[in-house]
Amino acid sequence: MKDVRAVILAAGEGTRMRSALSKLVHRVHYRALVEFPARACVESGIGKTIVVVGYQAERIKSILGDGFTYVYQEKRLGTGDALRRAAPLLEDFDGELLVLPGDAPFITSSMLIRLVRYHRERRPAATILTALLPNPSYYGRIIRDGYLGVKKIVEAKEARPEELRIKEVNSGVYCFDTQKVLPLLSRLTPSKVTGEYYLTDVISLLHQEGSRVEALKSEDPTIILGVNTPEELRKADKIMRERRLINNN
Repeated sequence: MKDVRAVILAAGEGTRMRSALSKLVHRVHYRALVEFPARACVESGIGKTIVVVGYQAERIKSILGDGFTYVYQEKRLGTGDALRRAAPLLEDFDGELLVLPGDAPFITSSMLIRLVRYHRERRPAATILTALLPNPSYYGRIIRDGYLGVKKIVEAKEARPEELRIKEVNSGVYCFDTQKVLPLLSRLTPSKVTGEYYLTDVISLLHQEGSRVEALKSEDPTIILGVNTPEELRKADKIMRERRLINNN
C-alpha cells in the first residue's frame, strides 16, 4: 500500500449537525470523526494521505497532526471541487488513488486494503465501495450496468422515484486509477439543484468514455455509515461502544 495515495474530504461544514463546530470534530467514542478515516489510511500503510480542509481547517489540522498533507478548499463547492484542490499534488502519480469522506467512523484499514486488492485484480478505471441498506435515505444510489458494472451514481436529492427505490448505495469511498480520473475533474459541471460539483459525476463520465467502473459490495452495511445529524452521531457512538464491548469480552 506504500504505492497508493489517499485523499480525505474534510472541508465541509456539516450544517445538519446544527452545531457551530465542524461535524468532523464531533466525537464518536472519544475520537473525532475525522480521525477514523485518517487512522484507517495510516494503519493500511498508504504512502501519502492528502486531507482537503476548509471549514475550521486549523482545528482539524490540530487533531490530525503533521503526518498528513493538507490542501485548502476556500469555497465549499462539493466533493468534485474538493478533489480538484488536491489534483496538483497528484499530477505525477500513476498508481491507485483512494478517496474517502471525512465522516466515516466505521471505515477500516482492512476494508481499504481489500478495496485496493479488488481494484488491482479487476483493473477497472474506478471501484466504488457500496452496501445494501434497507432504508437508503439520503445516500446516493448505484445505477448498475449489468452484473458487475456501474453506469452512474444518482444523488438522493436528484433521484427519480424509481431510483430512490434502489437499496444499493454509495459509501463515498472510491479507488481510482489516478490518471484516468484527474483529467475528468475539469469536465464536472455544477448541480442544477445545489450548485455543487459532485465527485459522483466522474462515474458517469468514465462510463460515457467507455471506461469500466465496478462496485465492491460490503457484506457489513455498517462500514459505510456516515454521520450528518446529531441522531446519526448518537447512533454511531452506540454502535461503536457496543462493538468495543464485544471485542473486550
